[in-house]
Amino acid sequence: MKDLADPHARERALDLARHDTPPGVSPDEAIAEVRHVLNSIGDTCPECPS
Repeated sequence: MKDLADPHARERALDLARHDTPPGVSPDEAIAEVRHVLNSIGDTCPECPS
């Protein structure tokens, strides 16, 4: 299997969260949410046996 992921995508996502936050959301909150989502990618499903 060949990994075609963009090695800079994570940093760009965090940059966007830092500089283009939704109204009413602090940059720190936006970054925390983006990190939470990115860190959850690849986790096993909750219904799957561990």
